Amino acid sequence: MVNPEVRRVLRLQASLVGLAVLISLLVGAGSLVVVVSTLLGGVVVLVPALVYARIAYAKRHVPPAALIKAHFLAEAVKFCLTVLLSGAVLAGFKDLSVVGFLGGFFAAISGYGFGLLIKN
Repeated sequence: MVNPEVRRVLRLQASLVGLAVLISLLVGAGSLVVVVSTLLGGVVVLVPALVYARIAYAKRHVPPAALIKAHFLAEAVKFCLTVLLSGAVLAGFKDLSVVGFLGGFFAAISGYGFGLLIKN
């Protein structure tokens, strides 16, 4: 089970990706390629973040060394998954809008930073 703070950050990331998709819809003049590229950029960040949360917070009430080990493992998996998903998108989506992809990517990444700054 993921704790409420992590859930809040993940929700903020998803919300910012949704906002980026809406902006790309308006700025991209309704171009489906730009919208899909923006969405894929966000997914490349969101999926590894969800996997990180599942791995890092799978065990509760364990010694600190086990918690640190879980977080290191989760970060390694997150990094590898981000690289693999980015490569898959770049290799598989030939009409990719790089600006849209990076917009979605950075929207999701910024959600992490803002989520740590904003306290409810």
